[in-house]
Amino acid sequence: MTSIHIRRFLVGVISVSSIALYSYHGAAQSFTGGYNFALPAIDTFAVAFLPSFPQRAISSQEFVTSGAGGHFVARGEPIRFFGTNCVADGAFPPPQNVWFIAGRLRKMGYNLVRMHHLDNGWTSTGSLFGNMPDTRHLNPANLDRLERFLAELKTNGIYADINLHVGRTFTKADGVPDADSLKDFAKGYTFFDPLLIALQKEYARQLLTHVNPYTGLPLVADPVMAMVEITNENSLYALWRNDKLKPYAAGGILPVRHQRLLDSLWGGYLVQRYGTTDALASAWNAGAMDAGMELTTNGSFESEPFPGMWTLEQHSPAAATATRVVGNVYDGVLAVRINVSTSTGTDWHLQWKHTGLSITTDTTYIITFAARADSVRKVTLSITKDVSPYTWYAGTDCQLDTTWRLFTLGFRAAATSMHDVRLSFSVGAAKGVYWLDAVSMRRAANTGLLTGESLEHTPRRISVAECAGFTDGRVRDMTGFYMALQSEFYAAMKSFLVDSLGVHVPIVGTNWNFGTPDLAVQSGLDYMDNHAYWDHPNFPNIPWSATDWTIMNQPMVQNTDGGTIGPLMGGDPILGKPYTISEYNHPFPNRYQSEGPLLLTAYAAFHAADGIMFFDYNGGTDWTSDFVDSYFDMHRNTVQMALMPGLASAFRHGLISPATQTLTLQLTDDDVLLAPKRDGGSWAGTNIVPGTLPLIHAVRTESFHAPVSNLSSLPSAGAAPYVSDTKELTWDPRGVFTVSAPGFSAATGLSQNLAGADAGALTIVLSSEHATITWLALDGKALVDSRRSLLTVATRVQNTAMLWDGTATIHNNWGTAPTLVFPLQAALRFRVRADSLRLTPLTLLGGAGTGSRVVFPSGANTFTVSIDQSADKTPWYGVEPMGSGVAAGVERSTGTPSTFGLEQNYPNPFNPTTTIGYTIAGTGHEALGTSRVKLAVYDLLGREVALLVNEPKAPGEYSVRFDGSTFGSGVYYYRLETGGSVATRPMVLLK
Repeated sequence: MTSIHIRRFLVGVISVSSIALYSYHGAAQSFTGGYNFALPAIDTFAVAFLPSFPQRAISSQEFVTSGAGGHFVARGEPIRFFGTNCVADGAFPPPQNVWFIAGRLRKMGYNLVRMHHLDNGWTSTGSLFGNMPDTRHLNPANLDRLERFLAELKTNGIYADINLHVGRTFTKADGVPDADSLKDFAKGYTFFDPLLIALQKEYARQLLTHVNPYTGLPLVADPVMAMVEITNENSLYALWRNDKLKPYAAGGILPVRHQRLLDSLWGGYLVQRYGTTDALASAWNAGAMDAGMELTTNGSFESEPFPGMWTLEQHSPAAATATRVVGNVYDGVLAVRINVSTSTGTDWHLQWKHTGLSITTDTTYIITFAARADSVRKVTLSITKDVSPYTWYAGTDCQLDTTWRLFTLGFRAAATSMHDVRLSFSVGAAKGVYWLDAVSMRRAANTGLLTGESLEHTPRRISVAECAGFTDGRVRDMTGFYMALQSEFYAAMKSFLVDSLGVHVPIVGTNWNFGTPDLAVQSGLDYMDNHAYWDHPNFPNIPWSATDWTIMNQPMVQNTDGGTIGPLMGGDPILGKPYTISEYNHPFPNRYQSEGPLLLTAYAAFHAADGIMFFDYNGGTDWTSDFVDSYFDMHRNTVQMALMPGLASAFRHGLISPATQTLTLQLTDDDVLLAPKRDGGSWAGTNIVPGTLPLIHAVRTESFHAPVSNLSSLPSAGAAPYVSDTKELTWDPRGVFTVSAPGFSAATGLSQNLAGADAGALTIVLSSEHATITWLALDGKALVDSRRSLLTVATRVQNTAMLWDGTATIHNNWGTAPTLVFPLQAALRFRVRADSLRLTPLTLLGGAGTGSRVVFPSGANTFTVSIDQSADKTPWYGVEPMGSGVAAGVERSTGTPSTFGLEQNYPNPFNPTTTIGYTIAGTGHEALGTSRVKLAVYDLLGREVALLVNEPKAPGEYSVRFDGSTFGSGVYYYRLETGGSVATRPMVLLK
């Protein structure tokens, strides 16, 4: 989890007239009329309408290994992991609870639990170091809790992903002299500090070789351990990119000891690589050149006219003023002061911008500026086109405080744009005061070895932002140095785990992959891992504040760049290695969060991922309360948990097909080593391929040392909607995603986009709210032939009396128990070979509840089913087709199909009128005369609400208009009867 994982802040048939009463309102957050569906904590029972995950203990022959095909195997067979995370306190449950925790995990479909933050001492139990004077001795009581939990998981056939370094806070009692100066669990330092490396090995030995009294085995010899993670979200390269590998006084993270150690290692790296200063100079000075002329006008704000080329762009109701001030400036006499009086929370709603600039393709530019603020605040620097389509070229976020700081951004232009480029500072995220000075933009110099630098006088380590101003030779070595430190650490740790401790399951390094250098390092381990979140909480001022946080509260399915899927799947998987996503969530209280589990499951299956682990199941001590008290905990979140059994079955049993085409990336050494120079330190530049390409094909990196890169020759993703090459997945950024697999259909999206969404055997006719709907065959057959299936309908959840402040935060107003689920009203069309269909609302345990109803076909093998969760009060429905149905495409009729027809009304849906066409044709004596014809409209209760035709008709084609202006929105049926022939079709009135 990025940064500290702070856990606690408090700590049937429906009537036509009722359907679609809930209209879509983008600003509405809290809802009324919700129903409670508190999934029991104690639930280990198998039931007919949930997929079966039988209890079967992991045997001694079921060690997980990496197979020859680049996927995990156990007992010689491929294995896929549908997993979750138990975090900190959640990994040390009370002994009396472990049987039902493990049993419920199994029932919900999980076969892997990632044991995360085992080493974090800030939880209520203290994790593995609780109540110990140092972090070199494990707490026996907590170790016992962990091992009892692991034993119970093993009994239930659930594997464990064991994390080593995650949240350990080293102390002086550990023998670490500057322990109190190490930031963020010592991330970064752990790669090159010999003392910290020795302590990591000591901890691994203690944890992995201790004999579990409940299994009689240490983890190194126990097949319950499926994989080992060396360090969580830890990257020296990422810290360099974020300009943190410098002393405290300069805004970095390095105490004096680590600053000297890192500089010493850098000097040794260069000596080993070049041997002499002449060789170093020759390599670094190749291509050196001077900087270009200044491109901005009055970037010091000292000259007239003011503001000149500078303007303050304001998007109402955001408001600010920009003035020049004297005193406490960075340079000269004047600086610009921007006072934000009204903020919308969106940074670009207020921009101080310089327009009229030009850039040239493949030219590198350096931007510098000085800034401060009245408190800790963020300013976003962007280089974009100043006219539509406002193309983004480069940018970065800069953290300001009350002292003047100089910031630098280097970037290489990807296009030529003359006199229509803006340099802008976005300040609209929060009210307050910002000062800017000394703004400069120039064509970058290319500097090699600086005056006074030599192998005897170690060259300084340059920042990523400076890379644009240095030669390729120097940048290659700077990137290569940080990569080498990481690679050497991982090689040493893996050797220790395997050769000294006897670990023989797959080992991964970490899960922070910020561009090709990180990927190249991680490719040296046994498998690849990654993390992603959509709409992770943002903390604009105080990290992990309980009250000062916001979310976008937007759906990912409307993202035009593929959301999280591009960064997760666009080259991070490596050809020939297993791939996992060990953290993923669309965190609470995002109102669209039900889309997250479906999107990840579907695309992970499409990309043949070997494991997914949602973050998280539980990170606290409460296993039973009906209350969501965390952004991430899912075990009490009904709309996410209800989706798990169906998604687990679809993923583990391969119901969603893998891609038919895998694009393999050939990357050169310079694609890796010059990455920080080519993308200018921008995080957006860490994506290897366009984010929409992995929506269509699988993408895996094959080489980091290819003679020629093939990135420029990759196929285009084309225009939306993005349809996978299997034709099973469709992402339409207008707001809908569907899965159309033989045994699994699903859709998620906004209400207005879900209407008419085609998901193979399932069509969403009407939906009153954003929803995620999945339909799973439970008998191994295709849905059209299945005799037993599970329908899951998930919307959104809230706590009782949860209080929103606008649309972006609830601060710490989390409300109270019980949780409430928004009741969806929908019409769904199933295509099943059957004469009738029984729909049964399910109970909290997944068994058959009350309100079962039989639905008759509206066409050949077609059933339109109405869902009203305000009446059914469940997200789960059992579906049982009965009878054999009729051949596909044949109108269900007791007459002769060729002599009789009822057309689908047009338009459909309609408001308020529609036209219905029908054909009357006779055979024999009927062809010579007339037949009495009745055409009537019925509601969902089967009541006749309108009689359109009731008279004799001669053979021929007819049409009739139906006016629904006096009827409520909903699904209706119209039925044609003549002689011995009958036909029925549904129609939707949508007001």
